[in-house]
Amino acid sequence: MITSDIYGKLRDGREVRRFTIANKKGEYVQIIEYGAIIHSIVVQDRTGALGDVCLGCASGERIEDFGRAGRVIGRVANRIKRGKFSIGGKEFKLVCNEGKNFLHGAEDDYGKKLWTGRIEGESVVLDYFDDSTVGFECGAQARVRYRFDDFSRLTIEYEFTAQGDTVFNPTNHAYFDLSGTGDIRDHDLWIGASNRVHRDAEGIPDGGLVPVRGTAADFTYLRCIREAMKYGGDYFGDGPVSYDEFYLLDKQESGKPVADLYSYNVGRGMRTYTDMPAMVLYTDPGTKVETGKNGRELGAYCGLCLETGFVPNAVNLPEFASPVFLQGATLKSTTVYEFYTR
Repeated sequence: MITSDIYGKLRDGREVRRFTIANKKGEYVQIIEYGAIIHSIVVQDRTGALGDVCLGCASGERIEDFGRAGRVIGRVANRIKRGKFSIGGKEFKLVCNEGKNFLHGAEDDYGKKLWTGRIEGESVVLDYFDDSTVGFECGAQARVRYRFDDFSRLTIEYEFTAQGDTVFNPTNHAYFDLSGTGDIRDHDLWIGASNRVHRDAEGIPDGGLVPVRGTAADFTYLRCIREAMKYGGDYFGDGPVSYDEFYLLDKQESGKPVADLYSYNVGRGMRTYTDMPAMVLYTDPGTKVETGKNGRELGAYCGLCLETGFVPNAVNLPEFASPVFLQGATLKSTTVYEFYTR
């Protein structure tokens, strides 16, 4: 069953609708039109108790300023080095909003736009037209479809159509905490990736792969995140002990997950499935403290992201699957987060 109501208003007075998708077990997912955000994912633990495993904003009136939300990032998530790339010999120069580099769509970030949502059968469909003010030189039609079924599977389907030659690399920036304790270091994590992507001094992929085996980035077996951090050696360098890692996913058998996150404390797990070639693991280092739903204080290690997509900066790296889409072409991609108990 899908219902809708008014979540709140933006600063300019526009209303934001909220859609609630419930399954037969009483579990539900909430989607809001602003940013096409996954606002809540309420699922059972091993005792059957319901709990929200997705971080979100406490108030609709604060949503524009809230950082830890399950936004759809587009037209391109993560970074493009120096904001430059070429398609068919034509060079494009984007607005750079992170020093000398382009990040998360800059001012056109889809996660900061009001989408138009509707109920279509058993899905919530959200549409947004991007007329590009940051240098892509063409428009793009974005559509995201959410489904949540009786098997506790949240399916995200992306459908982006290019009105000119362009780059697409959308993702969802949901922060997960399966236990609700506020510290995801006690979660166990498996990622089906033998290699991470090599990065330059600015942290941007520059081509090549680095084996993860035996390092703090090794989640080729179900491993406690706290343990991986504790024995990280020089992996984290002088920065915070936190992950912002880009994995090139190993080829999986059809229907097999690419990642598995589990909280022993409450017996909740989450398997990730995708048809995209890469995934970003991000654990919040707590550089900013925010107040989330139910008054919860969100600081360091309050949640983690498993962001599926193309390798960041892949438009400049022919070694990796290309995120380039020519005029009239459509990106179609699916990511599924499947929740289970054990």
